[in-house]
Amino acid sequence: MTACKQLTGSFSNVVAIAYTGPTAPTVEVGDTIRLTAHALDAAGDSVPDAAVTWAVLELDTVRVGFSLDSTTGLITGLYPGSGRVVGAVENLQTDPISVTVTARPDSIALAGSPVDTVGPGAVASSPLETVLWDLTTTPGTSTPIAGKTVTYRLVEPTPGTAAAQGLGLAPAGGTVGTDTTQAAVLTDANGVASAELLLLGSATPPDSAVVEAGALTALGDTVPGSPVRFVVYFITQ
Repeated sequence: MTACKQLTGSFSNVVAIAYTGPTAPTVEVGDTIRLTAHALDAAGDSVPDAAVTWAVLELDTVRVGFSLDSTTGLITGLYPGSGRVVGAVENLQTDPISVTVTARPDSIALAGSPVDTVGPGAVASSPLETVLWDLTTTPGTSTPIAGKTVTYRLVEPTPGTAAAQGLGLAPAGGTVGTDTTQAAVLTDANGVASAELLLLGSATPPDSAVVEAGALTALGDTVPGSPVRFVVYFITQ
């Protein structure tokens, strides 16, 4: 994104500010992102002495959910919320940048039964369901988190063995990916992620299989409660 407006004053050779990041960045509570922009002259070259200063437009009227370092553009997620940020050099500024802070997952738990049985003729387990919770935004309240990734992995039979060849994981109602031993599933509006263990081809299934599901924060920390374990039994006759 580039904002253009003629300037007067000490930086009169600056004619634009180039912002190259996303127009609507998202950051998780506890995580950081850095906004970067460069002042440009008429030739399109950077003007290194013209520092960009950052500001929150709604600072006095809205609880935006993040802090902003005005000199470095570093944004730190504090709590779920949103706000608009601009970068400026004197009276020249970028278009508003909408920043959204999403909740950090604090817990993952079962949302259904940990045990399932696949009967004769069936090709898929019942949904293997987990739920992600935000426990800190509103103390004492468990709030489900939508749009976060839960990864399901086949644990037993051991991936790569003959017994595991006929099994595949997929989002519930979806298809198996290139790596049949795992599936990344987004939580829905209720914070629930749902996967299925599928029988692939005509291979004889094992007597049982174990699937584990877990999640990570944006910083790569394991969400407490991971992994959630499911056991699936196969009855062939």
